[in-house]
Amino acid sequence: MNRCSVYVSNMESKYEGQYDFGEGYLEVMIFDYYEDIDEYMPIGSEVAYKNIYIEDLLNRRFMFSSRFHKVGSKWGLTQYQKYKTDFYLSTKKENDFEAFFHDINIKGVILYNSVLNDLYYNPSIVISENEKEIVYRKILNPDKKIIEINKNNIDCVEFGGTCNSISKNDNRNITIESENRAKIKLNQPIKCEEVLKYINEFDVIMNSYCLLGIHSYTTYIITTDNKCFDVKHKLLCKDKYCEKVLYQPVKVNFFEFVEKMYKTLDYRTTANRNKYVPFGFISPTTLEEQFVFYFRCIDLYMGEYLEKEIGKYPSNYYRLSTFVDENIDLFRYDEKVNIENLKKELNSLRNQYIHEGYYLCDNKFAVTEKKEKLYDKELDYIWLLKMVKIFKYGVYKMLYTKILTCEIDEAQLKNVLLCWV
Repeated sequence: MNRCSVYVSNMESKYEGQYDFGEGYLEVMIFDYYEDIDEYMPIGSEVAYKNIYIEDLLNRRFMFSSRFHKVGSKWGLTQYQKYKTDFYLSTKKENDFEAFFHDINIKGVILYNSVLNDLYYNPSIVISENEKEIVYRKILNPDKKIIEINKNNIDCVEFGGTCNSISKNDNRNITIESENRAKIKLNQPIKCEEVLKYINEFDVIMNSYCLLGIHSYTTYIITTDNKCFDVKHKLLCKDKYCEKVLYQPVKVNFFEFVEKMYKTLDYRTTANRNKYVPFGFISPTTLEEQFVFYFRCIDLYMGEYLEKEIGKYPSNYYRLSTFVDENIDLFRYDEKVNIENLKKELNSLRNQYIHEGYYLCDNKFAVTEKKEKLYDKELDYIWLLKMVKIFKYGVYKMLYTKILTCEIDEAQLKNVLLCWV
């Protein structure tokens, strides 16, 4: 625990405290703080948040969050109340601490996402090599790639990079580290409570391009008075480096893809965000959960697509049947497969999981057609795994081609999804 001074709501009341960092959160104990001792929180009521400011002069840490919630208290010889948050601002500049006590208006967001290092060359460092030497040149004012958006409160997105060198032992040990980064410039300033939506939208777009499932590892905000604060939150990636981008499913230039996604996706504000769920870092674990998850995506995509084609919203079975027909080569993995029976089995298993749960008596489920039982089928988990892989590949294929209208490399998509069937 680190000793600190704590302010609650304003600068008028100062308390002694201790804070500590956990797995994606900040926790603070405030000693001799009695303000909400009599507060009553009925079960089911909304969480009451507090503005809490932390000043640690020894370690040069100054932190603030408007999202602290009470998690405990102790009364006795040592009295304290404990608060916790998974979203806070941080700075090492003591002169900027007072800015936390005023309205913070954000005009830009800076993001470091490790996949960026593989998607374009860092303009802040130039490496040249010949038979005699390797030369590293640091560019002090590098050019940036600017993507004009002018939509949904985003003015533009700048892609650039940084390069830092550290020398030790009289320059006998030199370390050069370069990182790519993006900067989102806003048309209108936003409040702290909104910034996570912009960060998550950016990460979703990055994930949709290379499907590595990686969030940004460092994020900053730029205020309207040009102060820079580190943003700590629960979505931050723990690792600064990621595996190399080996497979590229989308056949389009990265910068063109970013422009297209920001102008057509509207992920941050759309009411139809479920449409893009596979890009949203959701990872169902069991085969049963994956089967239901991708089946629901098929229902959603095929329903929207077929409604435009036939002029009315199709039945569950018709949506599944059309999906199977469009991916018939994948479902004909064996000469013995009866496609019509397979459709009924898939639809029946979906109904079983949705309405009855994942437990199967004697490991069997009833195959039905129009509520009439046809036969019982014993569940083979090798078969279920194969169906999940086909569903997963088909869902991403539909999302890219039908929803986002992007050209894809099917072999690359199968590789990145591990969906060779």
